[in-house]
Amino acid sequence: MNDSENDLEIVFVPDTRLKKVSRDVEKEEFGEDLRNHAENMLAKMRDLGGVGISGVQVGDMRNIVIVNSNIADPPIMMINPKITERSEETLKAEEGCLSFPGLKVEVERNKNISVNYMTPLGEEKTEDYFDLDAVIIQHEMDHLNGKTLLDYISRLKKDIYNRKIKKVKRKIKMMLEARQSVYY
Repeated sequence: MNDSENDLEIVFVPDTRLKKVSRDVEKEEFGEDLRNHAENMLAKMRDLGGVGISGVQVGDMRNIVIVNSNIADPPIMMINPKITERSEETLKAEEGCLSFPGLKVEVERNKNISVNYMTPLGEEKTEDYFDLDAVIIQHEMDHLNGKTLLDYISRLKKDIYNRKIKKVKRKIKMMLEARQSVYY
């Protein structure tokens, strides 16, 4: 599926949905429709060069996490994920985010985690994740809880980033307005 066939749109900063807590997927919502939605999320994530995406990032306020750090591995599709164990050992990694273009933040996370979740078809699973996959899952689960990369940086850095985003948005708006002008 290419981008033109996938009508999911990424939610960008400063959209207030990024700060809201997502809800659990209800029992009656599991099935083929949810699996297809998860596949669409995976396709959108891959189209944009991402390695993880959460429901809120496509405007879906349900607890959905998709991870695919290595294209050779099958994607991880988690519904209603809960971290049940965390290693004491941590690692620091520079993280980016599809919803925060251009922002890179060093975040300290647990090196290993165990996660209990459901598949889109309703199968319960508990899996252990390590290193990069553990980092990505924790990042995406932050989204489900209304936490973003901006919560990991100083007020000054937030202000600088927000000013840059506003400036870019103004430029885009001016370009779009110029395209709508008709010249004779």
